[in-house]
Amino acid sequence: MYSQLLEELSKAIGARLLVSFKYEGERHTVEPHLLGQDQQHQDCLLAWRKDGNPKQNWHRYPLSQMKGTSILEERFCKKRPGYDPYDSTMTRVYYRI
Repeated sequence: MYSQLLEELSKAIGARLLVSFKYEGERHTVEPHLLGQDQQHQDCLLAWRKDGNPKQNWHRYPLSQMKGTSILEERFCKKRPGYDPYDSTMTRVYYRI
């Protein structure tokens, strides 16, 4: 199942599709930009949260804490401000815009 989530998120990044999931008991809808492994060796999704606090839109989500993940049909069209495809918090990148 875990490899299936990695595959689905990679496809969403490539097609620029929104992703929805439950994280810390709350529903999040995000624009996925990068999928990789952080310095604590956790697989993570770096994404721009569409439905959150406008001052804190960038989030790094550990995949192990994302529940009920679904790929939506709605697309996003551009990279968000502040996106760094070589994010230094990630030690390994699986897929990125």
